Amino acid sequence: MEFDVSFSVYDITVPVMVHGLNVMDDYLDHAQALERIRGIEPGRILGERLATDMLTFGEQFSVSCNKVYAHMAKLMQRDVPAPHNVAMMYPALKARLLDTRDFLQNVRPDEIVRAQSRTYELTPPIVRGWFGGDDYIRHLLLPDFFFHISIAHAILRHLGAKIGKRDYLGNLSQQSGGDYS
Repeated sequence: MEFDVSFSVYDITVPVMVHGLNVMDDYLDHAQALERIRGIEPGRILGERLATDMLTFGEQFSVSCNKVYAHMAKLMQRDVPAPHNVAMMYPALKARLLDTRDFLQNVRPDEIVRAQSRTYELTPPIVRGWFGGDDYIRHLLLPDFFFHISIAHAILRHLGAKIGKRDYLGNLSQQSGGDYS
């Protein structure tokens, strides 16, 4: 039996990133809970990192949101907005996540239709060059987005938070992939 399964650029970016931002929002809650349980100074976890040359836990959130705006601007053929500076405080980071989710939820499928067929110029710090849309979406946009979620997850685990794969996968429903055990 053969199935013709195809996904639009919208299908593999917007709802996927909204779901990921929801996971990140949960991670902020986990961090605050860990601070309370362990008697850690409020906000201290936001400054934690896995290695000295990596972004802090809090920066994972602000950078991820900035990249959502930048990647979507490219797909929508708009100017990439300047990065938004966010105070490294839980309420500010939660507000930035909410703002970014709202932005994504207002992207219309027709605004990024055929984005996979265009060419995108990438500049340092990660890579320099021109990339086809398929490669840009599959090999940079999505992995870049998930990198920041996984690093936030790893920082929390490293600090002793009781989170696991279920937390990383987020709230799965029939609409988002089904229930799992």
